[in-house]
Amino acid sequence: MRRSVLFRDRIVLRRLGLVACLLYGCTSEAVLEPPRPSPVSGTLALSGFVAAGHGTAPGATQHRLVLVPGLDYAGMQDNDIRGFPNGRWVHGWNQVGQRHLRLGRGPSTSRFGEMEIMRALHRWDDVPLPDSAVVTQVSLEIVVESGIENPAEVMLYEAHRDWNPGLGGLQRDNTSPPAPGEVWWPEAAQGEVEWGLPGASFASDDPGLGDVAPLALATAHYVPGASKLVFSSGALAQYAQRRVASSKPLLFLLKLSDSDEDLVRDELVLYSAEEGDSFCVTRRPKLTVEWHMPTEVVGSTQEVLLENGRSVELPKLSTKGANRWALSFQPRLGYESPVIEARGGSAGSVSEWRSAALPSEVDWDWIQARLVAATNPVSLGTAFESEFEDTWVPDAKPEDQTVTWHFTDPLGREIELRGTYEGEFRWRVAFSPKVPGRWSYYLDHNLNWPPYRSEKVVFDVLADDITIVLDHLEDLAERIEASNLTSRRAKFETFGDELMRLERAGVQLLTPEDFRSERGAQFSARVDEIRRELGEALPEQPSAFNRKIRRSIRRELYRVLDIRPSER
Repeated sequence: MRRSVLFRDRIVLRRLGLVACLLYGCTSEAVLEPPRPSPVSGTLALSGFVAAGHGTAPGATQHRLVLVPGLDYAGMQDNDIRGFPNGRWVHGWNQVGQRHLRLGRGPSTSRFGEMEIMRALHRWDDVPLPDSAVVTQVSLEIVVESGIENPAEVMLYEAHRDWNPGLGGLQRDNTSPPAPGEVWWPEAAQGEVEWGLPGASFASDDPGLGDVAPLALATAHYVPGASKLVFSSGALAQYAQRRVASSKPLLFLLKLSDSDEDLVRDELVLYSAEEGDSFCVTRRPKLTVEWHMPTEVVGSTQEVLLENGRSVELPKLSTKGANRWALSFQPRLGYESPVIEARGGSAGSVSEWRSAALPSEVDWDWIQARLVAATNPVSLGTAFESEFEDTWVPDAKPEDQTVTWHFTDPLGREIELRGTYEGEFRWRVAFSPKVPGRWSYYLDHNLNWPPYRSEKVVFDVLADDITIVLDHLEDLAERIEASNLTSRRAKFETFGDELMRLERAGVQLLTPEDFRSERGAQFSARVDEIRRELGEALPEQPSAFNRKIRRSIRRELYRVLDIRPSER
């Protein structure tokens, strides 16, 4: 019996893999553990405030703003600058656009009798906080790609001079000399503004003279094997407060301590703002700012527990004259955060739902929040698109390289799609997922050594239109017919999971009135037709045989529980 079950399961897994390949043109037949989402759980904070004056709310609502270069925030760029203390250099690049940057002294330039110092610049512009926000805490988190053998102190300094991160040099490939105005080791702006000392080394309290402040903002103690660096201090929060109040960018210099910089060793390699594709941001630098508004006039918090794939519209709130709004979410440990949207109305008009991931200024009489329990949501019937960029292509022409996306669908089927080269060191993939639910993927390439593999990324395919669900049911019916499978059991094992997911997705889009309308009857009838292809037709009511079985089960249960007929 055990052997026959295993043999049957192998057949089922093979069929699932073949169907996935037919759907998306994949090259793999693997069936993996499907990605499993968790519910959204945590606290939603909402507050409305005015630009100036005094708030009327009993207490200021605390918010946590998380900025990661990528999906919602595009104001950050980092640069890798390198050279010798006397201003000479080996490589004239600034390496904006690459997936990592380095600190310390690496072994690659020892043939010149000395090793270059490597440092990093961070420029966080357009921090979306009101200029009167009260910043209470700030932390900067950077993920380590590869470390060094000994402990080291990593210093975070306030940079006095601003700079242009540039576009990767004259050829935009991060290996060519800097273009005019771009930052690099000797100059804050190539051909225009020199650093006081090469590598942004001159420290002074006078911002007009110094490259950096003499006192560091924060330090992170690196120990061998550490996966990330975290900088946080009162001085860092105060610096962010000053810069936000004056609408200026946060400017950071990252370096190893002087004593650690003078040790000959492998460099500390950190992931940059360019790591990953357009959805993969887990390795990129993360700036977290905790803040509140003293001019708050509306404030509320609400506990949330929402199943993955579902959405909820919260009650409308009067704006009470507030014209600036912030909504943020603090998830419970081990749970996910929702997509937060908002809309409002005034003078009889109602706005469209818009992302509320960042604070915004609006002129509404009322505001309403909507939460969608999903990560990187993609609507069923639309295309999933992802782009990847990597300028370091030393082995061949970029158009001759292969970048592959490896997807796992909600049924555990692995689908491989090769990216198309779009020019300027960018690769792209696009396809239309046919199955609702949670997907995951990673990408890999052989552009350099060792071969690259990204972090795993998840996205949720959600149904938001009953017409699209019906279209996918028709597509499923056509694929069942084209499969040439004769056994209902084989059809169910191959296509049953898709039917169940589409049926649930369609029903959740119907109101009770819709469900009992002609539209609902059409949907239900089509599901029944496909179900009959995968199994027997449903009875109109429970059969006499089923009633006999239930009576037998009841009698056995009464006997086990020793319930006499008079007590039934």
